[in-house]
Amino acid sequence: MRFLFFLAFFGVPLFCQAHAVPDVPVRTFFTQDGLCTVVVEVDPRCFSPDPNTAASLMNPILPTLSEARKTELRTKAGELVKRYVEFFFDAEGQVVPSFAFEFTGHDRAPLLSDEDVVVLTGTWTSRVPTGAKSWRIRATKETPLAVVFRNFMEGIENPKFSVLFPGEMSFPFELNKAPEPLHDVVFGSCLNVTDHPMLNRTLTLPMDLFLFMGDNIYADTTDMGVMREKYKALSQSTFYQGLRSKAPILATWDDHDMGLNDGGADYSMRPQAQKEFWDWLKEPTDSKLRKQEGVYQTRVFGPEGKRTQVIMLDTRYFRSPLKRVPKEQGAAGGSAIPTDDLSATVLGAAQWAWLESVLQQPAELRLVVSSIQFAAEASGSESWANFPHEQKRLIELIRSTAAKGVLFLSGDRHWCELSCLREGVPYSLYDLTASSMTQVHQRGTPTPNKNRLLPQTYHQPNVGTLSIDWNQPSVPLTLRLLDVDGRTQIEQTIQLNDLK
Repeated sequence: MRFLFFLAFFGVPLFCQAHAVPDVPVRTFFTQDGLCTVVVEVDPRCFSPDPNTAASLMNPILPTLSEARKTELRTKAGELVKRYVEFFFDAEGQVVPSFAFEFTGHDRAPLLSDEDVVVLTGTWTSRVPTGAKSWRIRATKETPLAVVFRNFMEGIENPKFSVLFPGEMSFPFELNKAPEPLHDVVFGSCLNVTDHPMLNRTLTLPMDLFLFMGDNIYADTTDMGVMREKYKALSQSTFYQGLRSKAPILATWDDHDMGLNDGGADYSMRPQAQKEFWDWLKEPTDSKLRKQEGVYQTRVFGPEGKRTQVIMLDTRYFRSPLKRVPKEQGAAGGSAIPTDDLSATVLGAAQWAWLESVLQQPAELRLVVSSIQFAAEASGSESWANFPHEQKRLIELIRSTAAKGVLFLSGDRHWCELSCLREGVPYSLYDLTASSMTQVHQRGTPTPNKNRLLPQTYHQPNVGTLSIDWNQPSVPLTLRLLDVDGRTQIEQTIQLNDLK
């Protein structure tokens, strides 16, 4: 019965569902050292006289095709791209990429289930020509399809894109554009749904960068198919698509999107979950991030004198088990207590070594994103305070590297507060907790926290913002927690000059 799925252009009837009208996505990945990888996607329906009504090639059919037929489809894909898309570097005019095509899912996703739609993905890697200042493409007058132009620099997607119709030229994507400083950073955590008024409110905010701080989906599972569908729902949501069109996105994970409530190194499916995480973010398949264990990463935004280093920690992949007491002996936040096991770790050896190196990189402001609270007092829930020797290690690392401008952002708790460590630290270490974007904290009251800087806490859906005023000599940093109506529930201004 599998043969009933054959596509019409194979010459036999087709009994699988049709999908949305295909377009031709062109994604180009640039690196600072001049590499350029162009990825183009061709849906086999494009070979049909009417792609609008043709049905999709489904994964169960692919193994039934002869090698000759596969070669024919690859050739057709290459010919189609040559007819329908033209590519230009401003330094040397039109270039003609030589694409190598393979069968994949959409966005280079692996083909794993019978429901997966098969497309032909072409890849061409070259170097940016010397002196080139911009890159653009044109949809030829002959193309009956829309061509989508998207670009990435060092793995970060540029929010500006073009949808081109016959004869249209894209905007020029600038290759040597001077880095611009961050002024507005928006961040949040704990999204158990993809449609919520708080998410709608977030899309109205000014932002130069959005940070997912963990529990971006709730997928407590060892079934990667379930996790993949959760990420798919988020990716296709109005919220996520809106973010992509407004600002670059960075993310880390917490327990529920890694796959196990309160989990750490004891979760057996971490490598598989990590792959799903990077697939969601469309991290290039050859990225060094995919080759490491853990989802930690760092990026620097802005020119010298106005640089913001964003450090996304992974507090899950390597984390040792929590020390617990019986529930009746626990605190208001749970049964976890500070461990006295000095071999227990939060970050793991590789991530600690990496963190030491990145803290030595030049930057004026450093946003350290930890999915769990860093500065809050131990209260039974998950936090760095449950690993006091690791918390102290990070403090001493900030001191020994002379890393100025460190500001912590955290999630996890389903309520908000601003904490601050002021004793035994090189300078005041602030930690703004923004959680949850879509959930109400059921208890509605905070746990004790001697390090809470402000008396206010907030227990309804929220999002965090950071405004950076580089034009003032002291560089004020204004932290806010906003509610679903956009009203400020918690606010504090810190002077960057004091963070050193």
